[in-house]
Amino acid sequence: MLTSFTGVVLWIAITLEEEFIFRRNMKPHFVWSDWNKQEKLAIGIAAAIAFCTGWVGSVLCMAQYYYTGPLAKLVGDDGGDMGNYVGFAFTCLVYPPLRYWELKRFGR
Repeated sequence: MLTSFTGVVLWIAITLEEEFIFRRNMKPHFVWSDWNKQEKLAIGIAAAIAFCTGWVGSVLCMAQYYYTGPLAKLVGDDGGDMGNYVGFAFTCLVYPPLRYWELKRFGR
């Protein structure tokens, strides 16, 4: 179902990868006092592109009463609702290379 739950699933994918791939060797992982210091925060290009890619994957693979995506139509007679799973997978695949690029290009 393409609702706010889909957005949460995509956000969780990005957050988990940021925590376990990019911040795993940092001590502490998060400095809570840096929440409003722009120079300490990530640019967000990688997260935005990964989120949009995951959202497109969710739409292509969703099967709801009001819409069935083209890839979902290929599964079964009524279509298979794989939207959240495919969106999560697309986000997980796209985010790491983009985040590595963002870190290399902008240094944060």
